[in-house]
Amino acid sequence: MADSKWTRPISRLGGDSANYYLRILVVAKDDHDFVHQAAMDLDGELPNCDVNVAIGFDEVEEAVSERCEQCLVPGVIISPRLGPVDEVIARLREFEALKRSGFVLLTDESKHYDVSKSIGDGSLVSLVSVPWTQPALVEQVSAVIARWLFKYFPDAEITRATVGFEAWDEPRGGDLLYGLDTPGEQVQRVLLEGIERILGPRPRIMLPAGVDLTRQGESVDAVYLVLRGSVALHRSSQFGDVLLHHATSGPLIGLISLARQQRAMFTSTTTTDVETIRLSIEQLEFVLQHSPDTSANLAVVAIQALTARLVRAEYLHIEKNELAEQLEIERKNLQETLEQLRSARAKLVEQTKFAMLGELSAGIAHELNNPVAALQRATDHIATDLEVVLSSTPSLKDASEAMERTLHARARSTAEERALVREVMEYTGGDRALAKRLVAAEIVDPDQIKSLLRKEKKARFSLLSHSPTEVLEAAAQIGKSVRNSTVAANRITDLVSSLKAYARPDTSAIEGVDVRENIQDVLRLTSHRMRGVEIERKFDEVPTIRCYPARLEQVWTNLLINAAEAIGAEMASLAEAEAASSDKDAGKGAFLPARGAVDPMIEVSTSLADEGHVRVTITDNGPGIPPEYTERIMEPHFTTKGGQVRFGLGMGMSITKSIVDDHDGVLQIDSVPGRTSISVVLPIEGPSRAESFTVEESGSEES
Repeated sequence: MADSKWTRPISRLGGDSANYYLRILVVAKDDHDFVHQAAMDLDGELPNCDVNVAIGFDEVEEAVSERCEQCLVPGVIISPRLGPVDEVIARLREFEALKRSGFVLLTDESKHYDVSKSIGDGSLVSLVSVPWTQPALVEQVSAVIARWLFKYFPDAEITRATVGFEAWDEPRGGDLLYGLDTPGEQVQRVLLEGIERILGPRPRIMLPAGVDLTRQGESVDAVYLVLRGSVALHRSSQFGDVLLHHATSGPLIGLISLARQQRAMFTSTTTTDVETIRLSIEQLEFVLQHSPDTSANLAVVAIQALTARLVRAEYLHIEKNELAEQLEIERKNLQETLEQLRSARAKLVEQTKFAMLGELSAGIAHELNNPVAALQRATDHIATDLEVVLSSTPSLKDASEAMERTLHARARSTAEERALVREVMEYTGGDRALAKRLVAAEIVDPDQIKSLLRKEKKARFSLLSHSPTEVLEAAAQIGKSVRNSTVAANRITDLVSSLKAYARPDTSAIEGVDVRENIQDVLRLTSHRMRGVEIERKFDEVPTIRCYPARLEQVWTNLLINAAEAIGAEMASLAEAEAASSDKDAGKGAFLPARGAVDPMIEVSTSLADEGHVRVTITDNGPGIPPEYTERIMEPHFTTKGGQVRFGLGMGMSITKSIVDDHDGVLQIDSVPGRTSISVVLPIEGPSRAESFTVEESGSEES
C-alpha cells in the first residue's frame, strides 16, 4: 500500500464538492486477510473513487484522522477475522469520518450470530460470500456508493459525476430496483413506449363512468393500462358490496388474476371518464418475450400498484383495529349507561315504595294523633290525681313525695349512683341492697332515711301488709312509670311530628335540650333491649344544646340497639360454635368473645369536645366492626344482618348519619375487636349551614 494513494486526488470536481474525494476503505486483520483480494478487484473499477487498505485499527485511525481530511468514505469493507462483526463495526463507527459509512462484510463463514445489532441499526448494508466474482463485487460496492451519495448528497455535482444520473431521472432499461423510486406516471410512460415499440401504436379506449372492466368471479383474458381517470375495485360479500380500493387501484387492472390464471378477485368499475388501452393475454406475452426492458418496467408498475394496495390494506387493518377499540370503548360506555339506567330504575321503584310508605305513614300519623293526645292527657291526669290521692292522707305523705321525686328526677351517671349508694349505706348499717333500693326510690336525704328506718321498726309490730319502705318504693315506681309513659307519649308525638316534618321540614322546631336527659329517656325506653348488658353512664356537666330532640333520640336509639345486638349476635355465634364443636374437653375458654372474660357492657359518656361543641360517645365491648365495613355501614341499605326479620333493612346508620349531618355534627367510628366507639360531636348553638368546625382527633376525652 503506497502512501501516495492517500493524498493523490483521483478527480477534482466542481461545485460544492470540488475539494472532496471518494474513498472505499478496506480494513484487514493482517497481510494474509482475504479482503486484500477484494481491494485488488475493486481498484480502478469504481468511477471517481479510490480504494485503500488499512491493516488493523491503528492504521484506520491514522488514515481517517491525518490523511483523509477531505475524503468522503461511503463504504468500508471488513472481514470476520477482525473479530465479532457488531463489535468491529461499533469500534469503527467511533471515527468521525466513518460515522455515516455503510459497511460491507466479506465472509467465508456459513453462519453469523454476531450481526444482529448492525443489521438492526442499518450499519451493515451488504454481505458478500467468499468466493465472489469481480463483476458482482464491483456492482455491489457501486450500489453502496450510489445509495450513500443519493442519501447524503442528492443535489451535488459529485453524485451526478459518479453515478451518472440524478435520483429523479427516468429509469434505465431493466433497472428494476432503480425504477421503484421513479414517479409512477414516468414509469407508465416508459412502459407504454416499450409496448408500442413491439405492438405498434395502440388505440385508446375512451370509457364513461360505470363500466365494468373485470367482474368478480369471471375469467380474465386481458389487462387494462389506465392512462387517465379512476377505477374502483370492490368485492361482494355476505355483508354487501365492499369498496376495497379506489385511489390505490393502480394503472394496471386485471394483471394479478391474469398472472395467477384465476377468475377476477374484484369487480373493477370506472368512476370517471377513463382513457385506457387493452392488452390481451397473447399480446402481453408477445411483448414480454421480445422486450426484456419492457418486462422490467411492467414489473415496476405492478409492484408500485401492489405496494399502494398493500399500504392501503395495512391502513384499513389499522383503521379496523382502531374502530374495534373505539367500538369496545363505546360498548363499555353503553354497558355503564345501561347499568346506570337499571340503577336509576331500581331507585325509582324504591322511591315509589317509599312514597307509598310515606302515604301510609302520613295516614298512620293522622290516626295516631287522637289516641296519643288521649294518652298524654290520661298520663297527666294520672300523675295529678295520684298526687291528690296520696297527699290527702297524712300517712301517705312520704309516698307522695317519693312519687314526685322520681317523676322529676334528673339523670345520673352510674358513678354518681354508686357514690350515693355508698353514702346511704352509712345510714342503713352497711346494708347495700337496702341502700340501692332507697337510691332507686330517690330517698337519699339523711333525715328521710332515718325517719324511714324508724317507721320500719315500728311497722314490725303492726299488722300492715306492706312495710313503709315497700310503699315508698311502689310510689317511686309509680312516678317512674308515669314519667316513662309521659316520655313514651311525647316520643310518639315527636315521631308523628317528624313524619309531618318530612313533608314540611321547615316546620320542625329546634329546642334547647340537656343531652344527658335526652339519652336517659332513650335508655329507659330501650331497657328491654339491653337485658344482660351492663350500662355504664359517664355524664360530665355539659350545657344544653339547640337541636331537634326527637331526631337525636333516634340517633341514640340506633347506636344503642346496634351495640346491644352486636354483643348478642356474638354471644349467639359462640354458643352455636360451642354446641357444634366435637371437642367437649376444650372448655368454655376456647369460645371466648373478643372482649375476653369481661362482662358485656355499653358505656355512654358526655363531655365537651371544645368550647362550642358537645361530644356523646357510645362504646361497647362487642366483636367490633370489620375494617371493610367501617366506611360502608353509612351507605343506605347496607346491612350486616342479612336474613333477619328485624333491623335488617340497612337504613339505621344511614339515617343516623343524615340526622347528625342535619345538625352540622360529626360522626366518628373507631373499632377494633372487643371495642367499638362511636362519637357524635354536636354544636351547642344548634345547626347552622353558615358555620363549620373541625373536631380535634386527640381522643383524650373519649372513653
